[in-house]
Amino acid sequence: MQLCLLARRALSALLLISSIPLALCDSDYIETNTHQLRQFTLEPPFIDEGFQMRNYDFGGDAIIDTSQYIRLTPDASSRVGWVWSNWPLPNDYWKIEFDFKVGGKGGYLYGDGMGFFVTKERAATGPVLGNQDYFHGLGVLFDTYANGKNQFSLPYVMGMLGDGKTSYDGAHDGGFNRLGMCEAYFRNLHDYSRASVTYLKGKFVQVQLQLQPKDKWIDCFTIANVTLPEDSFLGFTALTGEVSDNHDLLAVRAETMSAEALKNYNAMPNLPKNIVGKVAGGSVFGFIFKAVLLSGVCAGLFVAYKKYSTDSARRF
Repeated sequence: MQLCLLARRALSALLLISSIPLALCDSDYIETNTHQLRQFTLEPPFIDEGFQMRNYDFGGDAIIDTSQYIRLTPDASSRVGWVWSNWPLPNDYWKIEFDFKVGGKGGYLYGDGMGFFVTKERAATGPVLGNQDYFHGLGVLFDTYANGKNQFSLPYVMGMLGDGKTSYDGAHDGGFNRLGMCEAYFRNLHDYSRASVTYLKGKFVQVQLQLQPKDKWIDCFTIANVTLPEDSFLGFTALTGEVSDNHDLLAVRAETMSAEALKNYNAMPNLPKNIVGKVAGGSVFGFIFKAVLLSGVCAGLFVAYKKYSTDSARRF
């Protein structure tokens, strides 16, 4: 039992180490050298005295509840909704945090999901979870419905880069386009979830998740060597088909750096590198894998202990 306890502690330490990103940003430097992009802020009541959104447009089936959220789609079939900024994001560095909530009455069948986009085009609907196909830029997709057979569990979050020529592989849940992903059970949770997307021109796009407000941030994925189109717009979309969910956007916050601060940040050696295939939110497969690994370690130590005991008895 003592050997198993030691093995369990060793395994816990190993799993903790393996969860650390390959490289970390200097968070203190970021916090002290960024400033808010107020034109991209979204929060209740979302509209001004003239019942207009000052810095965004919304359309499709999206509706605004001034006290709570922007509902991109209701829990009803064949709906699509969107919110797009009227202003392009900075070209060199930005960080977007947004609060969202996905859920509905469906117990086993629900979908399809919502998307975060930073693209050259704006406010055009289509099959990419509500956004148009063949877009130029970044898409981060929060997918809840499996169109094909996958080796991972849904819901999940994936990242793709559109070049304007390649179609979205919807039949395989974006398998052909997928550059990074993580499993993340963000559907029908008690409270809202939060996502953070950070972009540094020529360096990386990093996606992190906080599944519930008091949870720790999870590194979902990082894509290295990314340069997005100049003057790209920020958008949020959602789509339902035969199955459905409520897709709610609760708040958006954005920040950037000054040119001088960005120059120093670019020179830092520990910028994020590729992180792919992380698991967020307690995957069943991840739990089984850890349990099997722990059992194997305990079994191996038990066999070694028995052999040691037998050899010791023979000496006396």
